[in-house]
Amino acid sequence: MNKKLLLEIIPFALFLIFGTFTLFKIRVPYAALVTLISGSFMAMIYFYASFWLFATIQIPAVAKIVVGLVYSMSILACLFCLLHWPLWNLYSIISYIGLGVFVIISLFNYKKLVYKPILYRCLLFLVLVSVIYGYRRFSA
Repeated sequence: MNKKLLLEIIPFALFLIFGTFTLFKIRVPYAALVTLISGSFMAMIYFYASFWLFATIQIPAVAKIVVGLVYSMSILACLFCLLHWPLWNLYSIISYIGLGVFVIISLFNYKKLVYKPILYRCLLFLVLVSVIYGYRRFSA
C-alpha cells in the first residue's frame, strides 16, 4: 500500500468505527472525540491536499479542487449529523447536490478510466451521507 491510500484509509476506518458508536449511542470512551478528529483530518486531507491525493488521476486542476471540496463537505455533513451540531440538514443537502453533480459527470465520462475512482468515491460518500442523514432525520 502506498502513503496516499494509507493516509486516506486509516482515518476513514476510524471515522466509520467510532462514528457508528456515536450514531447508535454505544458507550465507548471518547468515541465522539475520535470521530471528530478523524473526520476533521479526512476533511482537511481532501480539501487541502486534493492535488497531491488525486495526482494520478488525469482530470483538470479545477475538477481536482472541486472534487476535494465536495468530498470535504460530505465528511463535514456526516460529522454535523453524527455530533448533532446545528445546520446538519443544510450541509447534508449541499453534500447531496455536489456528489450528485460529480456522479452525473462521472457517468457521462464512464468510458474514460480516469473518472472511475471519482465515481466510486462519490458513490461511497453518497451512501455514507444517506445512511447517516436518514438515520438522524427519521429517528428523531
